[in-house]
Amino acid sequence: MSAFAGKVVVVTGGGAGIGFAIAQAFAREGANLAIAGRTTETLTRSAAAIREAMSREVLTIAADVARPVDCERIVAATVERFGGLDALINNAAHFALLPLILADAAEFSRVFAVNVGGPLALARAFAQWVIALGRKGVIVNVSSIAGARPASGCGLYSASKAALDSLTRSMALEWTGQGVRVNSVAPGHVATEGVLEDFRTGRLDEAALVSGIPAGRIADGNDVAEAVLFLASDRARHIVGQVLTVDGGEGF
Repeated sequence: MSAFAGKVVVVTGGGAGIGFAIAQAFAREGANLAIAGRTTETLTRSAAAIREAMSREVLTIAADVARPVDCERIVAATVERFGGLDALINNAAHFALLPLILADAAEFSRVFAVNVGGPLALARAFAQWVIALGRKGVIVNVSSIAGARPASGCGLYSASKAALDSLTRSMALEWTGQGVRVNSVAPGHVATEGVLEDFRTGRLDEAALVSGIPAGRIADGNDVAEAVLFLASDRARHIVGQVLTVDGGEGF
């Protein structure tokens, strides 16, 4: 029997990149899914691919996690469709390469609304539902190694991920005893379309980047997805409030 057979999982940003890899991994393990994101076309295409390949139920929810009302709707719609909810994967994120001297209030607000406010609002809605019904649930937040180290042009993003790491620990402290276990994964560079485009255009030097990674490559989406599966599973039942780095040694 697959580890998540019959379980219900929400993945935000689940239509593309790391989120799509995570959604596929849960589907392979027997989960029914809700994938949320801002682009309906992308969600529809990704849901169809999962249904065709793995014959799993997939609910698509067009939503912006920067809006608390959308976060509450994601949880409510998933429970209404599937009759319950077992795991929340907070993956949606906003990234902008921007020197701090150019980081105005609007950009600050957008980065923190998506990367911190969104995970908090979704986690609150999920935890409230789990606790009220006396159930068990798991939250995995997708952070970044940027949360633990500075990088030029990534000041806002790094600060937002550091805040998410702190929230992960606080969520775990406050909610574990009430049935909601919380952890985080912190990927390094991942072979998403955005990173591959940066390699193609020269915005990132692929050879220089890879030469600094002991594993000799950047991650692919499955590397991150497998870590998320582990933390969401009963195999990690006594792991609480941790940030699991998935970077091949890039952060050394």
